[in-house]
Amino acid sequence: MKVSGGFLSLPVQRVCSLLSALLILALLTACSSDDLPVYEDLSETTFELVDQDSTRVEFPQAYRGDILIVGAIYTQCPDVCPLITGKMDEIRRQLENRSDVRFVTVTFDPRRDTPSRLASYRSAFGIDGPRWPFLTGTPKTIDSLMSRLNIKSEIASGDTTGTYFIDHTDQITLIDDSGRVRYRYHGSGTPPALILEDINKLRS
Repeated sequence: MKVSGGFLSLPVQRVCSLLSALLILALLTACSSDDLPVYEDLSETTFELVDQDSTRVEFPQAYRGDILIVGAIYTQCPDVCPLITGKMDEIRRQLENRSDVRFVTVTFDPRRDTPSRLASYRSAFGIDGPRWPFLTGTPKTIDSLMSRLNIKSEIASGDTTGTYFIDHTDQITLIDDSGRVRYRYHGSGTPPALILEDINKLRS
């Protein structure tokens, strides 16, 4: 390597600049949204739901333009669902100043999870404001949405009169700003950093 006066010679400087530019380009390419698959396209689909305030919501169209972090839970879940909600809240706190990401929780137990019950559950986690709604709907609509999100649930024990537990998929779903499912995470077990990384890919 030729050195002049303690500095790299001009040809070497140009080579280094070129290599730096190529490295930056490679990093940008590596972080593009094209790296994420499209599992399901909900862009032309509407699910008529209601939020914790009984306000009608057309999901996911009502949130078009936002990246969605979607958790599927039921409020009487004793273990996994609180972990999913806590994980989402941890991600939310790290994205507190970002206006292009919205969090959505949907119950797969609409018979028991009324809007008022969802409101109480939401409040217990200290969640407020319009950018994290908790949604429910008719059993038929919820079943259809869960099928599209690839979330399975079935009554595991108890009875259908109001006392029962549900075996279900442990999942957080990433939906892009066009309404396409881009990733499905192990909800209670995925480090928030991995989800944040994928959110940044969708922004690029």
